[in-house]
Amino acid sequence: MEEVLKLEGVSVRFGGLTAVHQVDLSVRKGEIIALIGPNGAGKTTLFNLLTGLYQPTSGIIYYKQRKINHLKPFQRVKIGIARTFQNIRLIKSFTVLENVLIAHQSCNAEKVWESIFVTKKVKKKRIDVVNECIEILKMVGLDHKIYEYAHHLPYGEQRLLEIGRALVTNCQLLLLDEPAAGMNSIEKQKLIEIIKSLSNRLNIEILLIEHDMRLVMNIADRIVVLDHGEKIAEGTGSEVRNNPKVVKAYLGEEKEYA
Repeated sequence: MEEVLKLEGVSVRFGGLTAVHQVDLSVRKGEIIALIGPNGAGKTTLFNLLTGLYQPTSGIIYYKQRKINHLKPFQRVKIGIARTFQNIRLIKSFTVLENVLIAHQSCNAEKVWESIFVTKKVKKKRIDVVNECIEILKMVGLDHKIYEYAHHLPYGEQRLLEIGRALVTNCQLLLLDEPAAGMNSIEKQKLIEIIKSLSNRLNIEILLIEHDMRLVMNIADRIVVLDHGEKIAEGTGSEVRNNPKVVKAYLGEEKEYA
């Protein structure tokens, strides 16, 4: 199966601290991969490497067979990599629709003269962009709240709005950093359905960090486990759940996650 993302021996060090050490990882076409591990395991650091906020100290990151080690964050968005954050980073004084519009590439590509002399062509383009954004919001269940201010949304819907904003960049690889954090059980079930729907409908790859093991076991094709910056296990839900290293480092006593 085609590898969309591939990490070979990737490490990152901050002074004398090694945050990620010799990690090999791949995301294949159409997969949903979960990245789990205890706090401080290096999960978010790995996301920051993938999105260009950090540069690897050693190793190579490939995206669609292209080495992307030195690409800046905005360049990685342009080639199809987008993310959400562990701490919500919406513009709270903007509406739901405005928060998505600002991430649409066409909104940032309009020339000065086009903004001054608004032709029929420009008007149509703007309408098309708005309709695209509304369609994305429909996918995450927020199309009925497009004119509501972001800070008025419940916490779970703010997280869904972040996913919508990432999707409108036309990404192929979507990175979700703890998307279920702060959600109740009903919201988490809705999130599972949305992520599966996005994977199938948009044919995109999804890599997510998550601590809710019930959610992980119900959604991930494969699970990668980090501990102290190193990959200690990889496999299906049942393989990871029964791995002694994972049980010792993260899961503790065996539980029922189905």
